[in-house]
Amino acid sequence: LQQEASRKLNYNGQRTMRIAQQLYEGIDIPGHGATGLITYMRTDSLRISEEARAAATKYIDQKYGKKYLPSKPRYFKTKDSAQDAHEAIRPTDVFLTPEQLKEALTTEQYNLYKLIWERFIASLMAACVQKTVAVDIIANDYLFKANGYSIEFNGFAELYEEGKDETS
Repeated sequence: LQQEASRKLNYNGQRTMRIAQQLYEGIDIPGHGATGLITYMRTDSLRISEEARAAATKYIDQKYGKKYLPSKPRYFKTKDSAQDAHEAIRPTDVFLTPEQLKEALTTEQYNLYKLIWERFIASLMAACVQKTVAVDIIANDYLFKANGYSIEFNGFAELYEEGKDETS
């Protein structure tokens, strides 16, 4: 959470965890009252409940269609050193979309909730399929190389693209 919030939102760890704590403790949502929007955020577990998986699958099917669901459910293995007492950080209700909550959240809360929500949903979507091409052209004594790709099926990339660390 902290790494991706740093990459995508330019939030430091302390800021990220302060905002995540607010989302966890609850926000007053019109029509819902005080609502905790994310699961416990001080974990590095990748485990999610079957109830959360089923809700996300239903959401993906309704919003994007069956072709955006993997042929079999995706399970992620948590490292042995992970704190696995809690589920992975995820939205408590996938049907409370970031856009629905935008007016009830501060800009910081909205940005972090959107990051968590999109990453969670994307993690359960079908893979992105790309076709890659590499070409080497020799002209006289010179070698020219070109690489490229095209997207055959955008899968999870329809919703989410992971941030990248800057390289020097």
